[in-house]
Amino acid sequence: LKSNDDQKFVMVIPPPNVTGSLHLGHALMATIEDTITRWHRMHGRVTLYLPGVDHAGIATQVVVEKKLAREKNLTRHDLGRD
Repeated sequence: LKSNDDQKFVMVIPPPNVTGSLHLGHALMATIEDTITRWHRMHGRVTLYLPGVDHAGIATQVVVEKKLAREKNLTRHDLGRD
């Protein structure tokens, strides 16, 4: 894709965390991010709005640790770092 001035605008958006709890803040942020991306596109830039890049490491770890404890009676310390 070619733009008028060869400038690009890229926005990578993290998804909600692994708990899956969506709230009004997620909808508000998605609206703002979409608006900013569209503004850059209207000004001739090549744009990429890429939602869904994982950032929820701590929340994911908590959910996985609870599942391990519930299903296999293990802790992360039992598994080690390998």
